[in-house]
Amino acid sequence: MNVNNPRNRILFLYAELTPYFVGSIENFISNNKNYVIHVVYLNLFKGLIIDDELQSKFTPKDKFVSLDSLVSFIDQINPYLILISGRMNSDYLKIAKIFCNKTIRVTVQDTMYKKSLRQYFQSLLRNFLYNQYFDKFWGIGTQQTKYAKSVGFKENDIYEGFYVAAEIFFKSYKRKIFSTKGSFNFLFIGRLVKEKNILRLSKAIELINNKLNKKHKLFIIGEGYLRIKLARINCVTLLGLKNQKEIIKISQNCDIFCLPSIYEPWGVVVHEMIALGFPIICSKKCGSSFDLVEEGMNGYKFDPYDIDSIKEAIIKITGLSDTQLGYFSSNSNLIAKKINHKNWNKTLISMTK
Repeated sequence: MNVNNPRNRILFLYAELTPYFVGSIENFISNNKNYVIHVVYLNLFKGLIIDDELQSKFTPKDKFVSLDSLVSFIDQINPYLILISGRMNSDYLKIAKIFCNKTIRVTVQDTMYKKSLRQYFQSLLRNFLYNQYFDKFWGIGTQQTKYAKSVGFKENDIYEGFYVAAEIFFKSYKRKIFSTKGSFNFLFIGRLVKEKNILRLSKAIELINNKLNKKHKLFIIGEGYLRIKLARINCVTLLGLKNQKEIIKISQNCDIFCLPSIYEPWGVVVHEMIALGFPIICSKKCGSSFDLVEEGMNGYKFDPYDIDSIKEAIIKITGLSDTQLGYFSSNSNLIAKKINHKNWNKTLISMTK
């Protein structure tokens, strides 16, 4: 295969450029120089800086003054494969229809399967919602695969593992050494908004501290409208926004990672943190909890709506011995390796065969 092979031309019509997505593209390009990749995107993750060598691969959608100009751009690229972020952009969907029978069209999705009335109707309307636009489905984990099947994709056309933690988290792994003496430093990373359920988590830690005379602390990386309320809770230390290197440095002084969201289609941060070797407590409503959190192996799950369930998970994991926590740390890193850039690259190449 060579760079002029038409099967080697790939286009992403993407939503928000994130560090982990850019990292996947960078890894693919560095290991597969005979492929040409272009990315059109809607938004840029705050603070994300793209390397000069990669910038030519990424084009903001607002650069195109009309749908016709975007179509002309795609015609010039002549991609064999077009990967599209969900169904969130009407122009992207129009492109999918225009290029029907001209290219392979893949929907990139993080939608979790739920036994809801809405998803029931989506399954009934699958020809209208999906089949006319897409040939294949690239999700993340088992819950996305269930959703893909529910809206009519065949098993051979469904792939997993699209979200991959940045390589820096794997490279920074060191098995955690615990000597807690009864009090732990918990870590949360995310937006400080209602959906992340961070108030309930912090209150659960505070209740345990008061009732059991503990000194657990919750370090919070992120910003959002709940900052003022969180600042009033004794166990909380607010750290603001941090980049990947800063997060890794902070993580060295923390023991357990927490993701308490009331809804989280996936949660790449879980993959990042277990790659670093964190034992974890995680909401059952997070998609990644089905694939990356193994009960009693590297962490515990809880009902995010039930503060007693959260407290139980905290008490369970803080009741482990230092040796057991070290075992959880090693297991987290091993589980994280199930989703990796090598498999991401293989999956993408397999779609061009």
